[in-house]
Parts: sequence; structure tokens; C-alpha cells
Amino acid sequence: MMKPLMSLVAVASISWAATAVCAGEAVAQADKKLKIVVFSAHPADSESGVGGLAATLVKEGHEVIFAVASAFRGERKVDGKPEIGIRTEEEAAAAKLLGVTSKIFPYDHNLLVSDLETQKVVRTWLEEVKPDIVITHWPIDTHENHSAVYGLVWRCYKQSRGGWNLYLYEIETGGETLAFQPQLYFDIAPVIDLKKQVIDIYKSQGPAKIWRYNDAMQHNRGAECGVQNAEAYFLVEAKPGLPLLPVKFLPKTGSPSGAARSR
Repeated sequence: MMKPLMSLVAVASISWAATAVCAGEAVAQADKKLKIVVFSAHPADSESGVGGLAATLVKEGHEVIFAVASAFRGERKVDGKPEIGIRTEEEAAAAKLLGVTSKIFPYDHNLLVSDLETQKVVRTWLEEVKPDIVITHWPIDTHENHSAVYGLVWRCYKQSRGGWNLYLYEIETGGETLAFQPQLYFDIAPVIDLKKQVIDIYKSQGPAKIWRYNDAMQHNRGAECGVQNAEAYFLVEAKPGLPLLPVKFLPKTGSPSGAARSR
């Protein structure tokens, strides 16, 4: 894990300048329909961190795929039923409401690691899907599954044949994501109600609690860019000739009123 982290730090100092230019270029590419993969550890992760952006991309005619590494933990049950069944049903319902498609990998929470075998499976799938852009977890995270998924996607990114641009997102910053360095802010005002409806589908995960955390984080990010609610992203690098997210991002203009509390 140290090598990708060091690589990320190396690009952080120069990435903002590149992003400031490329954000405008991305809007100019908006008429090209893209395929975007959001690769997350668990059901509800993508919806929580990227739900507003995903809803907007779908409305603009782009294809969005939520890839989920794990939907169960051992023999755990929810309301007497196998967890994998409950969380798979919730993910399918959320994907339908958002208008995205979903892919759930068969990994156990307890066994998910970024090893060569799992990297091969993920790389093969991404090569088949041929995304234009991939969005995944920030690497510094208290949840080992989030860090593992970042490691998997990072290795695929470095080895990708056709190439794609990689963005990182935050989830429950301060409680799970740590030391996040956002460069890009996205105003989610037009889709915030839809995002909340999607989160409410995840009854097994305590949606009210998730939304309280998200609400505080979104307000903080909004305060940083001059709007009421925003999601924040980090572009690893802008690869020449490859598409960027075709939305209008906002720059940082201020400071948050307070940090979201860990649950």
C-alpha cells in the first residue's frame, strides 16, 4: 500500500493546477457520452459518496456502473436472512432509482484484500467494460475494505492498456476517510432529494444515521465552494487525450464551518 500512497502524494502538489484547466475542458466534452465506473467496497458506498454526481451524469445521458467488491460478511444475517441477499436487493433497488447499473463481486468483507489474484479479476472485468473514467475510494481510510478497493483499482489504473482517468471520493470523512484533499467540488442542489431517497433504500444500514453524516459533510463541502451542498473529488492526474468528468466543477473559495463528526 505504501507505493500507491507515495505516488498519490507525488501528484497531489501538481494535480490542482492541471485540474483547474481540465475542468473547463471536461464541460466542453459534455456532448460525448461516456462510461463511468464507480468502484466501491460495499453497497451504499457509491450512493453515499458519489450519488449526486452519478444522478447528474445519468440525467445527461452517460452510462454509470456501480461496481461493489463485497456485499456480505461471513455468515452474518440481517433480520434472520443472509446478509448478501438483503444487501444485493438494496443495491439493485438503489441502482434502479438512480438509473445506474450495478456489478457485485463475490468477496467476503473479512477476506477482501488487494492481492494479485483479486487484482487480476478486477483488471479483467475493467478491460471488458472499457470505462472512460473510474472513481474509487481515497486510500487513507479507517475501513480496511475501502483501502483494499483503492489498492485494487490503483494497480489496474497503472496497468490499464487503453487507459482511463481516475478520480477519488470521500465517505464519512473524519470517521472513515482521513486527510482527504479535495480539488473539485460539485453542487448537488438539483439532485440532493434524489440522493436522499436512494440512501433511504438501505434499511439494513441505518439510512437516517448515514444521511445525518452525509448532510454534515455535504454542508461543509458546500461552504468550501460557495454553495449549500456539495460533493468533493480528487483527480489523480489528467491523462492527455482521455475524457474527464463532463460536469462543471467549482473551485474552493472558503472554509467549512465545522467537521462532520464520526459516528
